[in-house]
Amino acid sequence: MPSTDGVIIKKVLPIIYVIDTSGSMSGERIATVNAAMRECEQVLRDKASDSPDNELKIGALTFSSGAEWLTKTGLVSLEDFYWNDAKAGGVTDLGAALNELNDKLSRSAFLKSETGCCVPVIIFMSDGCPTDSWEKSLAKISAENRWFASARKIAIAIGEDADTDILKKLVGNVEAVVRSNDLETLQKLIVAVSASASMLAGKSRLANDEASGGEILDNALTEVEGDVEIEKDTAPVDEPAPAPVDTGDGWSDDDWS
Repeated sequence: MPSTDGVIIKKVLPIIYVIDTSGSMSGERIATVNAAMRECEQVLRDKASDSPDNELKIGALTFSSGAEWLTKTGLVSLEDFYWNDAKAGGVTDLGAALNELNDKLSRSAFLKSETGCCVPVIIFMSDGCPTDSWEKSLAKISAENRWFASARKIAIAIGEDADTDILKKLVGNVEAVVRSNDLETLQKLIVAVSASASMLAGKSRLANDEASGGEILDNALTEVEGDVEIEKDTAPVDEPAPAPVDTGDGWSDDDWS
């Protein structure tokens, strides 16, 4: 790992949760997500030593009638990450969440770091279908924001009504979409994906050796698939545009905004 005068320089590895808190998530579903996120606090702290090259930082964005960052000051360090339970209600403004990501995935905003940032991991969770003009927002962020386009994205579909076709478009990778119809398994899945992301996402900065969203998910599924069956979506999806090549500097080239 890089060092200066014996001081280890760690790149920031952002893990960002984008969570549907619309009315359909009320009751047991939002309670399960809250329980999982509380468990993630300790799991990520325990796993931090397994990623010595990187400093994990967490962001949490919820969307219902609009979008709101629960980590209002930006990405927070693990020692400052404490989950405050989210409440469910309202419609499903996924486009508003994508607009927030477009604003904040920038070196002038949440990705501001003196040591540079690794490509983010973004974990989406939703149980339904968007109610706003999310396609325009997705097209905009995909075209304009290199951090989002290159991020390792994973989507967890909660229950039978979650639209996996939309989630496949969102993450751009059919192998990174999974559905859970069982709440006990859902909690395990959220925790396992988080742990897998913390271990695999920052292991290498060489473009040909980075763990994809699908590989992060596959590793997580080895921890939970024996309990209850999880429906991994395998329908075809349009190939995403190729990501820019990492030069080995932790994705901190001057032309990245």
